[in-house]
Amino acid sequence: MKKKVPIFIVVLLLVSASRAALGVGFQHEVSKGETLSEIADKYGVPLKSIVQANGILDANRLRIGTMLRIPGKALGGVWYEVQPGDTLSGIAHRHGLGWKVLQLTNDIASPRHLRVGAKIFIPNGSESAFRCPLRVPIDVTSKYGHRYHPITGRYRLHEGIDFRASVGTRVYAAQSGKVIYAGRRGGYGKVVGIQHAGDWTTWYGHLSRIRVSVGGKVDQGQVIGLSGNTGMSTGPHLHFEIRYKGKSENPVRYLTLR
Repeated sequence: MKKKVPIFIVVLLLVSASRAALGVGFQHEVSKGETLSEIADKYGVPLKSIVQANGILDANRLRIGTMLRIPGKALGGVWYEVQPGDTLSGIAHRHGLGWKVLQLTNDIASPRHLRVGAKIFIPNGSESAFRCPLRVPIDVTSKYGHRYHPITGRYRLHEGIDFRASVGTRVYAAQSGKVIYAGRRGGYGKVVGIQHAGDWTTWYGHLSRIRVSVGGKVDQGQVIGLSGNTGMSTGPHLHFEIRYKGKSENPVRYLTLR
């Protein structure tokens, strides 16, 4: 007669298997003489990822017995800083993941209570996440939100953010997609619109030159145009929008601005 396997062992095995399949993290207990670089090599993950995942201030001082959280081998992802109003499901959706994956990867005890400013690791998120459309020192001259329009004087929603950029600065696709607009569009001046997966679009306004055509496919990081001062503009800059199902979103929630 076969012995029945205790139910708690079955549950443990199922959880372990699901965590492995998801590529999520697990814990490592620091032993005497171990260094952080040795631990990183052992698990095949970047040392920086372990430092960030555990909030380590001094990588050269490890206490024996400390339990370190090791991000899973689904690394090659990105770190996201929680913004006011963020939810775990919302963050997961932006990166094409289930919220449970992020909860397990980051050992989040309560998905409903995220601390503003906390760092969340997004596995395999580097290609799906939005990237800043400029590669020059970032200077936001006008934030997302309601404001008095600098030209019309009307109080209205500014549906994107403005980056300071001299005329002729290269503008890059924030994410891979298909060009759905490339030309002049009212106050935007010369503008490019790109359709991305999952009903997301990005828009790049006040360009001086456009280097893509409608219907063309672009890769993340591809040059799509040059910044300028066309349309209703008070000076050279890039107006950048992120929209979901046509509704504008605050780009700061999706970008790492450095």
